[in-house]
Amino acid sequence: MKKIFSEWLKRNKIHLLVWGIFIMYETVIVGVVFGVFGNLLTYVAHYTLILSLFYFHSLIALPWAQKTRVGAFWRLPLILVFQMAVYVCGTFAVDSVLIAIKSITHIKVAKFDYQFILRALYRGLYFIGISSGYYFMITYNKEKRRAEELERIRLNNIINQQRTEHELSKAQNAFLKAQINPHFLFNTLDFVYHKVNTLSLAASDAIITLAEMMRYAIDSDKKGDFVVLSEEIEQVENLLHLYQLRKNNELAIRFEHTPEVGGLEIIPLVLLTLVENIFKHGDLNSPGHEALIEVYRDDNYLHLNTSNLIGHKHNPDIPHTGLDNIERRLGYTYGDLKRFSYGAGDDNYFTVSVSIPLLPLTALPASAAVLKGIDR
Repeated sequence: MKKIFSEWLKRNKIHLLVWGIFIMYETVIVGVVFGVFGNLLTYVAHYTLILSLFYFHSLIALPWAQKTRVGAFWRLPLILVFQMAVYVCGTFAVDSVLIAIKSITHIKVAKFDYQFILRALYRGLYFIGISSGYYFMITYNKEKRRAEELERIRLNNIINQQRTEHELSKAQNAFLKAQINPHFLFNTLDFVYHKVNTLSLAASDAIITLAEMMRYAIDSDKKGDFVVLSEEIEQVENLLHLYQLRKNNELAIRFEHTPEVGGLEIIPLVLLTLVENIFKHGDLNSPGHEALIEVYRDDNYLHLNTSNLIGHKHNPDIPHTGLDNIERRLGYTYGDLKRFSYGAGDDNYFTVSVSIPLLPLTALPASAAVLKGIDR
Protein backbone atom coordinates (compact mmCIF):
# COMPACT_ATOMS: atom_id res chain seq x y z
CA MET A 1 0.00 0.00 0.00
CA LYS A 2 2.85 2.32 0.88
CA LYS A 3 4.52 1.57 -2.43
CA ILE A 4 1.32 2.31 -4.36
CA PHE A 5 0.86 5.61 -2.56
CA SER A 6 4.50 6.53 -3.21
CA GLU A 7 4.11 5.81 -6.93
CA TRP A 8 0.88 7.86 -7.00
CA LEU A 9 2.64 10.83 -5.39
CA LYS A 10 5.52 10.57 -7.85
CA ARG A 11 3.12 10.39 -10.79
CA ASN A 12 0.99 13.36 -9.65
CA LYS A 13 3.51 15.59 -7.91
CA ILE A 14 3.16 18.38 -10.50
CA HIS A 15 -0.64 18.41 -10.04
CA LEU A 16 -0.34 18.52 -6.26
CA LEU A 17 2.21 21.33 -6.41
CA VAL A 18 0.18 23.50 -8.82
CA TRP A 19 -3.07 23.01 -6.95
CA GLY A 20 -1.37 23.71 -3.63
CA ILE A 21 -0.01 27.02 -4.92
CA PHE A 22 -3.35 27.96 -6.50
CA ILE A 23 -5.42 27.19 -3.38
CA MET A 24 -3.01 29.12 -1.18
CA TYR A 25 -3.13 32.06 -3.58
CA GLU A 26 -6.96 32.13 -3.65
CA THR A 27 -7.24 31.75 0.10
CA VAL A 28 -4.94 34.67 0.77
CA ILE A 29 -6.50 36.94 -1.90
CA VAL A 30 -10.08 36.28 -0.74
CA GLY A 31 -9.13 36.72 2.89
CA VAL A 32 -7.31 39.99 2.30
CA VAL A 33 -9.86 41.53 -0.12
CA PHE A 34 -13.06 40.44 1.63
CA GLY A 35 -11.68 40.02 5.10
CA VAL A 36 -13.15 36.52 5.35
CA PHE A 37 -11.10 33.44 6.17
CA GLY A 38 -12.89 30.11 6.27
CA ASN A 39 -11.94 27.09 8.30
CA LEU A 40 -10.26 23.96 6.92
CA LEU A 41 -13.53 22.05 6.39
CA THR A 42 -14.93 24.84 4.23
CA TYR A 43 -11.88 24.87 1.98
CA VAL A 44 -11.80 21.07 1.71
CA ALA A 45 -15.48 20.86 0.76
CA HIS A 46 -15.42 23.59 -1.89
CA TYR A 47 -12.12 22.57 -3.48
CA THR A 48 -13.17 18.94 -3.58
CA LEU A 49 -16.14 20.06 -5.66
CA ILE A 50 -13.90 22.22 -7.87
CA LEU A 51 -11.33 19.46 -8.39
CA SER A 52 -14.11 17.01 -9.28
CA LEU A 53 -15.47 19.45 -11.88
CA PHE A 54 -11.99 20.13 -13.26
CA TYR A 55 -10.94 16.51 -13.82
CA PHE A 56 -14.39 15.31 -14.86
CA HIS A 57 -14.50 17.95 -17.58
CA SER A 58 -10.96 17.34 -18.87
CA LEU A 59 -10.74 13.55 -18.56
CA ILE A 60 -14.34 12.42 -19.17
CA ALA A 61 -16.64 15.12 -20.54
CA LEU A 62 -14.49 16.55 -23.35
CA PRO A 63 -13.22 13.15 -24.62
CA TRP A 64 -16.84 11.93 -24.70
CA ALA A 65 -18.08 15.10 -26.43
CA GLN A 66 -15.41 14.85 -29.17
CA LYS A 67 -15.68 11.18 -30.00
CA THR A 68 -17.06 12.14 -33.40
CA ARG A 69 -16.79 15.41 -35.31
CA VAL A 70 -20.55 15.57 -36.00
CA GLY A 71 -21.55 14.50 -32.49
CA ALA A 72 -19.54 17.30 -30.91
CA PHE A 73 -22.13 19.87 -32.04
CA TRP A 74 -24.75 18.49 -29.67
CA ARG A 75 -22.66 16.60 -27.14
CA LEU A 76 -20.53 19.56 -26.07
CA PRO A 77 -23.45 21.93 -25.14
CA LEU A 78 -25.29 19.04 -23.48
CA ILE A 79 -22.38 18.00 -21.26
CA LEU A 80 -21.58 21.64 -20.45
CA VAL A 81 -25.14 22.35 -19.25
CA PHE A 82 -25.12 19.12 -17.27
CA GLN A 83 -21.84 19.96 -15.53
CA MET A 84 -22.87 23.50 -14.66
CA ALA A 85 -26.22 22.34 -13.28
CA VAL A 86 -24.49 19.73 -11.12
CA TYR A 87 -21.86 22.23 -9.96
CA VAL A 88 -24.39 24.95 -9.05
CA CYS A 89 -26.59 22.49 -7.18
CA GLY A 90 -23.58 20.89 -5.57
CA THR A 91 -22.25 24.26 -4.39
CA PHE A 92 -25.64 25.13 -2.88
CA ALA A 93 -25.83 21.77 -1.12
CA VAL A 94 -22.28 22.14 0.29
CA ASP A 95 -22.98 25.68 1.52
CA SER A 96 -26.26 24.56 3.13
CA VAL A 97 -24.50 21.77 5.00
CA LEU A 98 -21.60 24.02 6.09
CA ILE A 99 -24.03 26.69 7.34
CA ALA A 100 -26.10 24.08 9.14
CA ILE A 101 -23.07 22.71 11.01
CA LYS A 102 -21.87 26.30 11.64
CA SER A 103 -18.69 25.83 9.61
CA ILE A 104 -19.74 29.03 7.75
CA THR A 105 -20.70 31.76 10.21
CA HIS A 106 -20.84 34.94 8.14
CA ILE A 107 -23.95 33.68 6.28
CA LYS A 108 -27.01 32.65 8.23
CA VAL A 109 -29.13 31.03 5.48
CA ALA A 110 -28.17 29.67 2.05
CA LYS A 111 -30.26 31.38 -0.63
CA PHE A 112 -30.68 29.87 -4.07
CA ASP A 113 -31.25 33.21 -5.80
CA TYR A 114 -29.95 34.63 -9.07
CA GLN A 115 -26.92 36.23 -7.37
CA PHE A 116 -25.84 32.87 -5.97
CA ILE A 117 -26.46 31.21 -9.34
CA LEU A 118 -24.44 33.85 -11.21
CA ARG A 119 -21.52 33.54 -8.76
CA ALA A 120 -21.57 29.74 -9.01
CA LEU A 121 -21.87 29.86 -12.81
CA TYR A 122 -18.96 32.29 -13.08
CA ARG A 123 -16.73 30.16 -10.84
CA GLY A 124 -17.78 26.95 -12.59
CA LEU A 125 -17.10 28.38 -16.04
CA TYR A 126 -13.80 29.74 -14.79
CA PHE A 127 -12.57 26.28 -13.81
CA ILE A 128 -14.12 24.66 -16.88
CA GLY A 129 -12.08 27.08 -19.01
CA ILE A 130 -8.87 26.12 -17.17
CA SER A 131 -9.85 22.45 -17.44
CA SER A 132 -10.40 22.82 -21.20
CA GLY A 133 -6.91 24.29 -21.55
CA TYR A 134 -5.50 21.35 -19.58
CA TYR A 135 -7.40 18.91 -21.82
CA PHE A 136 -6.02 20.45 -25.03
CA MET A 137 -2.52 20.52 -23.54
CA ILE A 138 -2.54 16.80 -22.69
CA THR A 139 -4.17 16.01 -26.06
CA TYR A 140 -1.44 17.97 -27.83
CA ASN A 141 1.24 16.11 -25.86
CA LYS A 142 -0.35 12.76 -26.70
CA GLU A 143 -0.48 13.63 -30.39
CA LYS A 144 3.10 14.87 -30.25
CA ARG A 145 4.28 11.64 -28.63
CA ARG A 146 2.25 9.66 -31.17
CA ALA A 147 3.82 11.62 -34.03
CA GLU A 148 7.27 11.07 -32.54
CA GLU A 149 6.58 7.35 -32.23
CA LEU A 150 5.35 7.17 -35.83
CA GLU A 151 8.44 9.06 -36.96
CA ARG A 152 10.63 6.66 -34.97
CA ILE A 153 8.88 3.70 -36.60
CA ARG A 154 9.28 5.32 -40.04
CA LEU A 155 13.00 5.87 -39.45
CA ASN A 156 13.39 2.29 -38.21
CA ASN A 157 11.61 1.07 -41.33
CA ILE A 158 13.98 3.12 -43.49
CA ILE A 159 16.96 1.69 -41.61
CA ASN A 160 15.59 -1.85 -41.92
CA GLN A 161 14.87 -1.29 -45.61
CA GLN A 162 18.42 -0.06 -46.17
CA ARG A 163 19.77 -3.02 -44.22
CA THR A 164 17.58 -5.37 -46.27
CA GLU A 165 18.76 -3.78 -49.51
CA HIS A 166 22.36 -4.17 -48.32
CA GLU A 167 21.79 -7.83 -47.46
CA LEU A 168 20.03 -8.34 -50.80
CA SER A 169 23.02 -6.84 -52.58
CA LYS A 170 25.34 -9.17 -50.70
CA ALA A 171 23.07 -12.13 -51.53
CA GLN A 172 23.05 -11.17 -55.21
CA ASN A 173 26.84 -10.99 -55.21
CA ALA A 174 27.01 -14.37 -53.48
CA PHE A 175 24.58 -15.78 -56.04
CA LEU A 176 26.75 -14.56 -58.89
CA LYS A 177 29.80 -16.12 -57.25
CA ALA A 178 27.83 -19.34 -56.74
CA GLN A 179 26.99 -19.36 -60.44
CA ILE A 180 30.65 -18.86 -61.40
CA ASN A 181 32.09 -21.44 -59.00
CA PRO A 182 29.97 -24.45 -60.16
CA HIS A 183 30.66 -23.52 -63.77
CA PHE A 184 34.39 -23.64 -63.06
CA LEU A 185 33.98 -26.88 -61.10
CA PHE A 186 32.05 -28.69 -63.84
CA ASN A 187 34.51 -27.56 -66.50
CA THR A 188 37.36 -28.87 -64.35
CA LEU A 189 35.60 -32.20 -63.79
CA ASP A 190 34.97 -32.47 -67.52
CA PHE A 191 38.67 -31.82 -68.16
CA VAL A 192 39.73 -34.46 -65.62
CA TYR A 193 37.20 -36.93 -67.07
CA HIS A 194 38.67 -36.66 -70.57
CA LYS A 195 42.20 -36.99 -69.20
CA VAL A 196 41.56 -40.17 -67.21
CA ASN A 197 39.03 -41.75 -69.58
CA THR A 198 41.74 -43.61 -71.48
CA LEU A 199 43.61 -44.57 -68.31
CA SER A 200 40.85 -45.86 -66.00
CA LEU A 201 37.24 -46.50 -66.92
CA ALA A 202 36.29 -46.77 -63.25
CA ALA A 203 37.80 -43.38 -62.42
CA SER A 204 36.19 -41.67 -65.40
CA ASP A 205 32.86 -43.31 -64.53
CA ALA A 206 33.15 -41.97 -60.96
CA ILE A 207 33.97 -38.49 -62.21
CA ILE A 208 31.02 -38.23 -64.58
CA THR A 209 28.64 -39.70 -61.99
CA LEU A 210 29.86 -37.25 -59.34
CA ALA A 211 29.40 -34.36 -61.77
CA GLU A 212 25.79 -35.42 -62.43
CA MET A 213 25.04 -35.61 -58.71
CA MET A 214 26.62 -32.25 -57.97
CA ARG A 215 24.75 -30.64 -60.83
CA TYR A 216 21.48 -32.07 -59.52
CA ALA A 217 22.16 -30.81 -55.97
CA ILE A 218 23.14 -27.32 -57.18
CA ASP A 219 20.22 -27.03 -59.61
CA SER A 220 17.61 -28.45 -57.19
CA ASP A 221 16.56 -24.97 -56.04
CA LYS A 222 15.91 -24.00 -59.68
CA LYS A 223 13.53 -26.88 -60.32
CA GLY A 224 10.74 -25.38 -58.23
CA ASP A 225 9.43 -26.51 -54.89
CA PHE A 226 8.80 -30.07 -56.05
CA VAL A 227 10.76 -32.56 -58.14
CA VAL A 228 9.75 -35.73 -59.94
CA LEU A 229 10.73 -38.66 -57.74
CA SER A 230 12.37 -40.48 -60.68
CA GLU A 231 15.04 -37.75 -60.78
CA GLU A 232 15.90 -38.26 -57.12
CA ILE A 233 15.87 -42.04 -57.55
CA GLU A 234 18.39 -41.62 -60.36
CA GLN A 235 20.66 -39.62 -58.07
CA VAL A 236 20.35 -42.20 -55.30
CA GLU A 237 21.46 -44.85 -57.79
CA ASN A 238 24.39 -42.62 -58.75
CA LEU A 239 25.32 -42.25 -55.08
CA LEU A 240 25.16 -46.02 -54.52
CA HIS A 241 27.22 -46.56 -57.65
CA LEU A 242 29.95 -44.19 -56.40
CA TYR A 243 30.18 -45.88 -53.02
CA GLN A 244 30.25 -49.32 -54.60
CA LEU A 245 33.06 -48.21 -56.90
CA ARG A 246 35.09 -47.09 -53.90
CA LYS A 247 34.45 -50.38 -52.04
CA ASN A 248 34.73 -52.76 -55.01
CA ASN A 249 31.00 -53.54 -54.88
CA GLU A 250 31.32 -55.05 -51.40
CA LEU A 251 28.80 -52.82 -49.62
CA ALA A 252 25.75 -54.64 -48.25
CA ILE A 253 22.95 -52.32 -49.35
CA ARG A 254 19.79 -52.88 -51.35
CA PHE A 255 17.59 -50.28 -53.05
CA GLU A 256 14.00 -51.28 -53.87
CA HIS A 257 11.49 -49.04 -55.60
CA THR A 258 8.33 -49.77 -57.51
CA PRO A 259 7.85 -48.38 -61.05
CA GLU A 260 4.67 -46.43 -60.27
CA VAL A 261 6.43 -44.05 -57.86
CA GLY A 262 8.65 -42.46 -60.54
CA GLY A 263 6.06 -39.92 -61.67
CA LEU A 264 5.17 -38.67 -58.19
CA GLU A 265 6.32 -35.26 -56.99
CA ILE A 266 7.97 -34.53 -53.65
CA ILE A 267 10.11 -31.79 -52.19
CA PRO A 268 13.73 -32.25 -53.33
CA LEU A 269 16.65 -33.97 -51.56
CA VAL A 270 14.51 -35.96 -49.10
CA LEU A 271 15.33 -39.46 -50.37
CA LEU A 272 18.93 -38.48 -51.12
CA THR A 273 19.45 -37.20 -47.57
CA LEU A 274 18.04 -40.44 -46.11
CA VAL A 275 20.52 -42.48 -48.15
CA GLU A 276 23.43 -40.21 -47.23
CA ASN A 277 22.49 -40.74 -43.59
CA ILE A 278 22.98 -44.50 -44.07
CA PHE A 279 26.50 -44.03 -45.42
CA LYS A 280 27.34 -41.52 -42.72
CA HIS A 281 26.22 -43.50 -39.66
CA GLY A 282 25.64 -47.07 -40.85
CA ASP A 283 27.75 -50.21 -40.89
CA LEU A 284 27.62 -51.58 -44.46
CA ASN A 285 30.54 -53.99 -44.19
CA SER A 286 29.16 -56.59 -41.76
CA PRO A 287 28.17 -59.84 -43.52
CA GLY A 288 24.52 -60.76 -43.12
CA HIS A 289 23.46 -57.22 -42.16
CA GLU A 290 22.20 -55.68 -45.35
CA ALA A 291 20.99 -52.06 -45.37
CA LEU A 292 17.66 -51.54 -47.08
CA ILE A 293 16.11 -48.57 -48.88
CA GLU A 294 12.44 -48.93 -49.83
CA VAL A 295 10.27 -46.61 -51.91
CA TYR A 296 6.67 -47.60 -52.62
CA ARG A 297 3.15 -46.25 -52.49
CA ASP A 298 -0.32 -47.30 -51.42
CA ASP A 299 -3.66 -45.60 -52.03
CA ASN A 300 -3.00 -42.62 -49.77
CA TYR A 301 0.73 -42.31 -49.09
CA LEU A 302 4.17 -42.44 -50.63
CA HIS A 303 6.48 -44.37 -48.27
CA LEU A 304 10.26 -43.88 -47.94
CA ASN A 305 11.86 -46.32 -45.49
CA THR A 306 15.48 -47.03 -44.64
CA SER A 307 17.03 -49.56 -42.29
CA ASN A 308 20.71 -50.14 -41.52
CA LEU A 309 23.02 -51.62 -38.92
CA ILE A 310 24.38 -48.86 -36.69
CA GLY A 311 28.08 -48.14 -37.16
CA HIS A 312 30.48 -48.85 -34.32
CA LYS A 313 31.49 -45.19 -34.13
CA HIS A 314 27.93 -43.99 -33.95
CA ASN A 315 27.28 -41.57 -31.06
CA PRO A 316 23.58 -41.48 -30.05
CA ASP A 317 24.06 -38.09 -28.41
CA ILE A 318 24.99 -36.41 -31.69
CA PRO A 319 21.90 -34.57 -33.06
CA HIS A 320 20.43 -35.88 -36.32
CA THR A 321 20.64 -32.55 -38.12
CA GLY A 322 19.83 -33.91 -41.58
CA LEU A 323 16.81 -35.89 -40.38
CA ASP A 324 15.51 -33.01 -38.27
CA ASN A 325 15.82 -30.74 -41.28
CA ILE A 326 13.80 -33.21 -43.38
CA GLU A 327 11.11 -33.34 -40.71
CA ARG A 328 10.83 -29.54 -40.59
CA ARG A 329 10.60 -29.28 -44.37
CA LEU A 330 7.97 -32.02 -44.56
CA GLY A 331 6.01 -30.41 -41.73
CA TYR A 332 6.07 -27.03 -43.45
CA THR A 333 4.88 -28.50 -46.75
CA TYR A 334 2.47 -31.23 -45.68
CA GLY A 335 1.57 -30.15 -42.13
CA ASP A 336 0.07 -32.80 -39.88
CA LEU A 337 -0.65 -34.99 -42.90
CA LYS A 338 2.94 -36.25 -43.06
CA ARG A 339 4.29 -39.11 -40.96
CA PHE A 340 7.91 -39.12 -39.86
CA SER A 341 9.78 -41.26 -37.35
CA TYR A 342 13.28 -42.57 -36.74
CA GLY A 343 15.20 -44.39 -34.04
CA ALA A 344 17.38 -47.32 -33.03
CA GLY A 345 15.89 -50.71 -32.13
CA ASP A 346 17.05 -53.43 -29.77
CA ASP A 347 18.62 -55.25 -32.74
CA ASN A 348 21.05 -52.32 -33.20
CA TYR A 349 19.33 -51.31 -36.42
CA PHE A 350 18.53 -47.67 -37.16
CA THR A 351 15.29 -47.18 -39.07
CA VAL A 352 13.69 -44.14 -40.68
CA SER A 353 10.09 -44.09 -41.86
CA VAL A 354 8.63 -41.29 -43.97
CA SER A 355 5.08 -41.24 -45.31
CA ILE A 356 3.99 -38.39 -47.59
CA PRO A 357 0.30 -37.89 -48.44
CA LEU A 358 -0.67 -38.36 -52.08
CA LEU A 359 -2.78 -35.21 -52.39
CA PRO A 360 -3.01 -32.37 -54.91
CA LEU A 361 -1.42 -29.16 -53.69
CA THR A 362 -4.81 -27.53 -53.27
CA ALA A 363 -5.49 -30.04 -50.47
CA LEU A 364 -2.21 -29.33 -48.66
CA PRO A 365 -1.98 -26.94 -45.68
CA ALA A 366 -2.52 -23.28 -46.59
CA SER A 367 1.11 -22.35 -45.96
CA ALA A 368 2.27 -24.89 -48.54
CA ALA A 369 -0.40 -24.35 -51.16
CA VAL A 370 -0.08 -20.57 -51.13
CA LEU A 371 3.70 -20.45 -51.10
CA LYS A 372 4.20 -23.16 -53.70
CA GLY A 373 1.79 -21.71 -56.22
CA ILE A 374 1.88 -24.97 -58.20
CA ASP A 375 -1.07 -27.02 -59.41
CA ARG A 376 -0.67 -30.59 -60.47
